[in-house]
Amino acid sequence: MRVLVTCLAMVLLSVTGASATSPVLFSGSWVGKMTQTDEPKPRSYVMRLSFKGDVGMTSYPELGCKGELTQLGSTTDGYAIYRETITSGRLEDGGGGSCIDGVVVLAPWRAFITVGWYALVDGQPLFASARLEQAPD
Repeated sequence: MRVLVTCLAMVLLSVTGASATSPVLFSGSWVGKMTQTDEPKPRSYVMRLSFKGDVGMTSYPELGCKGELTQLGSTTDGYAIYRETITSGRLEDGGGGSCIDGVVVLAPWRAFITVGWYALVDGQPLFASARLEQAPD
């Protein structure tokens, strides 16, 4: 599954002409509601995104999950593409967690960051999106 997600990201990068560094600085903390659309009924939960330098961290307090972002590339029109690796609350760990690794695309929009998230589970696509606003640190 990780190979497939990585291949998807590589295809996205080659199609969009990504460069090695992001033209967008997402420093600080951002928060908003993530909406997951792959369920029979969409569900929403809080997403917190924090950047300190090149290090990106995600947190989903209601799901009990945290993750780390590794940049895969960026596009000339402001999209930054990351691999999200869940560091706590992982579904596969057997500890009752519900989060899985995925690919995250971030883009600035006015005073917000828009988030698109994608993963595959048993060959089925999972999608989520959010609009995050700057949060006090």
